[in-house]
This record gives sequence, structure tokens and C-alpha cells, in this order.
Amino acid sequence: MFSPRLILCLFLATASVALSANPPQPAATRTLHLTLRKAIALAIENNLAIKVGEFDPDIADARITAELGAFDPALNISATHNVDNSTNTEIQTGNFGIGVGGKTLYGSNYQIGLTNAATRYDRYSTGAQLSLSQPLLRGFGSDVNLASLRIARNNRQLSEWQFKQEIIDVVTQTVYIYNDLYSALRNYDAAKRSRDLALQLCKEEQARTDIGVKIELDVVTAQADAASREEAVILAKNDIANNERYLKQLVTSDTKTLLETRVEIEPPPTAVIGKVDLQSGLREALQGRPDYQEALVSLQTRHINVVTARNDFLPRLDLVGSLNLLGLDSSDIADSLRFLNNSTRNPASWSVGALFSLPIPNRTAKGQLKAVRLLDAQALVALKQLEQTLIVNVAFAAGQIDTAHQRIGATQEALRFAKESLSAGEKRHNAGSATTFEVLQLQKAMTDAEAALIKAEADYRKAVSEYDRQTGVTLLRNAITVTP
Repeated sequence: MFSPRLILCLFLATASVALSANPPQPAATRTLHLTLRKAIALAIENNLAIKVGEFDPDIADARITAELGAFDPALNISATHNVDNSTNTEIQTGNFGIGVGGKTLYGSNYQIGLTNAATRYDRYSTGAQLSLSQPLLRGFGSDVNLASLRIARNNRQLSEWQFKQEIIDVVTQTVYIYNDLYSALRNYDAAKRSRDLALQLCKEEQARTDIGVKIELDVVTAQADAASREEAVILAKNDIANNERYLKQLVTSDTKTLLETRVEIEPPPTAVIGKVDLQSGLREALQGRPDYQEALVSLQTRHINVVTARNDFLPRLDLVGSLNLLGLDSSDIADSLRFLNNSTRNPASWSVGALFSLPIPNRTAKGQLKAVRLLDAQALVALKQLEQTLIVNVAFAAGQIDTAHQRIGATQEALRFAKESLSAGEKRHNAGSATTFEVLQLQKAMTDAEAALIKAEADYRKAVSEYDRQTGVTLLRNAITVTP
């Protein structure tokens, strides 16, 4: 016959076997076998934010094309037929014109054209016109007239850096969750070993109690500790399931089979970064961090806005001129084109003048200029603030790597000593010089030391990934080429 306490120990052992196996699940549609590199590739491929960001560079290119169109010449063609019945004789006239007009990058507006008028009596009148308007103050120069184009090109750069930042964030998040899942798997194994040790001790204490070598208190103590460790196994298993869901959410876009898909992962590669060169890391951050490059491009756009607002503050002074070469009426359309022959004197008219305009007291332009200058100064201060934050974050990330590396060495030693202490304690317990409670405490100390080592190793790998993000080398470190 088994004693009640031995039956309880056997029940706990049976429950532990059931929990250590995979619980009944619906038939899985597929199993994802992942390495860290494959997980990163799938996360980039399936991330919806990245897919949305892929459109931004193309949209920016389209806007650059639209701004370039401001300097495209326009072909203008007109044709009219007029009937005049104001006199006793009906007069019908046909008019036809063709010309080209547009704007130059210096602000000039030009129009060049030919016109032809004909009546029903076969009389023709032709002419050539040239008109030009050149700003001398407001609207003069390429800095002003190319401002919108330069801003569009800056926006193109911003879209590229923002796209890279999205990829960097996804890569870093994937590294974090992948390592969390791997740590959860290791913690689960450690929790099972710890529980099994307690169950084994429970059986041994029960056997000794049955023959009168031990007291019942030792059995109860071992049972209580085994039940507590059973809870740790359950929690560890739940931690695995949660991290699996987070990882599946990153690496797959198929929502229908998300819950049924199982994940198997390989151990993440050991991150070897060596001694962190902080100065080198700061240089890399200033060159490669997307947020810092975005701030630089935005500052350039602020400078362009100042130039535009300063131009709007100027009075308008435009030089205008026109030249008209007239053809003679003739029954022969060829004769009407005589103005094209330089050897003959042709009727002509020309004009030249200036246009001046100044809003009084011009408060709109003054207010806008002051505002953009303040925004430009604000952006410069914000850039300095970002540089300061960047330096602190890079230094902090470097410190996290160094700390985690030291923790790995310390926890490895702690685990070694904990195993030796447990081995010695078990020998003393078998010899009768150590209590059951002492052995249980030594087992717990070994489990805690193993958990600390698992966490230190995961923290080191995550710290390296965070350092890569802070220094802007995540894409380079993972051999990712972005060509949006």
C-alpha cells in the first residue's frame, strides 16, 4: 500500500510529465522553422508599416516631377471665326495664333507667338509677337524660383530616412522578441529541471519517512516546494506561448492561420562586439542615424523658407517689354509674311516699361518673415538638443553592453558555485548532516543563478542590437540594403 503522501508525490510527478509534453492542440497548418536572420527577413517582408512606407519615396519623386513642370514651356494655339453684321455688309474674319510661353528659373516670363487674320475677301494680316517680364526684386533669381523644387527634393530625402528608420525599428523589435522567446524556452527547461529535482527529493524523503529515518515534516516541506515549482513551470510555458504570438505577429501577415502556426527557433547567434569605441560610435550615429539626418534635412528646408519669406518681403519691381512685327495686308498669304525678310522695312511696334508695387505697411510679409526666422532658429536649437540626446543614448547603450558582458561572467561563476554547493549539500543530506530545507534552498539558488545567466546573455544580445540602433548601423550589421 502507498501512503497518502507518496501518492501525492506520484501525482505531482505524473502532472509534471503531462506539463512537460505539448498539451493537446488543434492540428497545426504549418510549422515555422526560424533562425534570427530568417525572422528578420520575414518581419521586413510582412510588416505593414514598411509596406506603407514603400510608397513615400515614389510619391516624393512624383512631387519633384510636378515642381520641375513649373519651368515647362506651354504651347498655345487659338483659332476663332468672327461675323460682324453691324454694317450693311457682313464681314467675316478668321483668326489663328500659335505661340510658346513659360517661365525661367530666374523668374522671367516670356511669350513668343505668330498670328494670322484673314477675311472672306482673301486679305491676310500676319504678325509676330515677343513679350518678356523680368522681376528685378521680388521673384528674382534661382534661389527663389527653385525653392519649391529644392524643398521637394528634401522631402524625398526625408522619405528615404523615414523608411530606413521603420526598417531599423522592425529589425530591433524582432531581435528583442526573438531573444525573449529563446530565453523563455531556456527558462522553461530550467523550471522543469528545478521541479524535477524537488520531486525527486520528495520521493526520497517519503521513502526515508516510511522506514522511520525521516520525519513527516521533511516530506511536507519537499511537497510544498515541488508544488511551488510546478507553478513556475506553468508560468514559463505561458511565457513561451506569449512570445511565440508576438514573434508570429511580426513575421507573418496571414491572420487566418496565425494562432494555429507553431514556431521552432534556432539559438540566436552570439553577439561579439568587443570593446565598444564610444567616439567611433558617436561618429557613426551622426552619419547614419535616420532621425539626425532627418533633422539636418528639415533644417535645410527651414533655410529655404527663410529665403522665400525674405523674397516676399521685397517690393515688386518688374521690367517689362514687348516687340510686335506686323505683316502687310495682301491677297497673297506669302506677301503677308514680309516681316520675316530682313531686307525690307516692316511695320513694327515695341514697348518697354517697369512695374513697381509695395504693400503698405506690408505686415503680412513682415510677420511671415519673422515667423520663419524664429522657426529656423528653433530648428537649430532642436538639432543641438537632438545631438545632446544622441550622445547620451549612445553612451548609455555602450554602457549597457559593458554591463551585460560583465553580468555574463559574474552569473556564469555564480551558476558554477551554485552547482557545486548543491552537489555538496546533497552529499551532506545523504549523510544526514543537512536538512531537506537546506537542499531545497540550494536547488532554488542554482535555479535562480541559471535564470540570471539566461537573462544576462539575452540582455547582452539585446544591448548590442540597441547600440546598433542608436549608432544607426543596424542595416549594415544585418547586411540589409535599402533601395526605395
